[in-house]
Amino acid sequence: MKKKILSIALVFMLRASVLAGCGQKEAEEPSVKQTQDSEPASEEKNTEEKAETENSELSGKITFWTTGDKSNTNDHTYPWMEENIKLFEEKYPGCEVEATFIASGEDYLTKITTEVAAGNAPDVFRTYLTGRLQPFVDGGKVLPIEHMLETYPETKGIMNDKALALSTFDGKAYAIPLIASGEMFFYNKKIFAECGAEIPKTYDELLALVDLFNEKGITPCMLGISDPWPGTIPYMMIFNRLNGNELYEKVVLNKEADFANDAFVNAGKYLQEIVNRNMFNESIVAISQEEAGNKFKAGESAMIIDGSWSVPGYAETLGEDVGIFNFPEIEGGTGSSDDWLMNFDEGFAISSGTKNQPVAEAFLAFIFSPERQAAYAETGALIACKNVNYDTSKISALTTEVLDAFESAAYSIIPWDNPLGTDVGQELNNTTQAIITGGDPQKEFEKLQEYAEDAWGDRKSV
Repeated sequence: MKKKILSIALVFMLRASVLAGCGQKEAEEPSVKQTQDSEPASEEKNTEEKAETENSELSGKITFWTTGDKSNTNDHTYPWMEENIKLFEEKYPGCEVEATFIASGEDYLTKITTEVAAGNAPDVFRTYLTGRLQPFVDGGKVLPIEHMLETYPETKGIMNDKALALSTFDGKAYAIPLIASGEMFFYNKKIFAECGAEIPKTYDELLALVDLFNEKGITPCMLGISDPWPGTIPYMMIFNRLNGNELYEKVVLNKEADFANDAFVNAGKYLQEIVNRNMFNESIVAISQEEAGNKFKAGESAMIIDGSWSVPGYAETLGEDVGIFNFPEIEGGTGSSDDWLMNFDEGFAISSGTKNQPVAEAFLAFIFSPERQAAYAETGALIACKNVNYDTSKISALTTEVLDAFESAAYSIIPWDNPLGTDVGQELNNTTQAIITGGDPQKEFEKLQEYAEDAWGDRKSV
């Protein structure tokens, strides 16, 4: 089965849809006031009565799994999701959602993959897209969402086809992406100003910036790789700046294993160089990315490499003192700092083993209703849905800056571990963690090549 996946065209899809997908509010046409005796008012009353009847007919308990950490003030999705559950149960009095929140993304990926494979998937759950979703689809573990969308036309009306493409296989969509996401440098403008620092335009300027902060006793950049995946972010950026996108598309998107190629190894050497230059905190291996984010918010570093999902927390804590920039260009490289790591992410799906499909569909539709997506957008989240009206005055300057960066992107790079799949994608993250901790890039990527060949066999693409 060949997966439907975005490659070089994704950036044009995102440029056309990210701002709309994040619900920029358009001017509303004046409404026509209806009297109580008018026909439209009568039709509206009938519709409301019908909805109340349908709501009362739905009953039963479903299970729901997602990521979330109540103790993490940077996690604005958790309280929104808790509110979704509360409001859903109020709307459908006969229904109950038994929710499980798992704080660590790595722990969640391992647990949900294991449970789905064993046939123990929750009724509704957060899943991943592209290569990580495909095994669930191939194994018949998730339901297509077409029936749900037809049942709930309001939800269907805000779907973003560009986002759904990442969960589509053989013409059927199996999950709804929640956010438009990207990965970048966040920087503390106050610390930069105090040190006379400027945003680096070249790799050499980045190295000089690292030296400057170290000389002043300031940690240049926070990163936490107790879970390996954050270490792959700077690696992917470096690889693009050195090599452009052709080899990335061949190996990552088309799954033609070539990781022992000098291009992958050389990018690993650059990653090791910035580590040895003391760009990152000494505790990089000991702390999680959440802990790294908290340290950045506390002013313990000048920069952090992180994802756009952290925008609400950083904007709330640092206000106008936080900004973003992309990894700078490397002299002699064929990539561009106009290329961004960006994607649609955090899909939600319904298990094919659910015993209560009507309630599962109603809950998924409720999460992705115009009202609940508007509420999520107003937290500063970059929602994947389109045509959602919300109060843009509640959106931070940092959110606008990120949206502008995505809009101006020349090319979008899907974070590699998603299309590579659960197996090879995880092994890539282990590879970058090993390099950061001193492993030989040549040997580490040779091991990754062997792993990929074993996982993919003679397959050239999926």
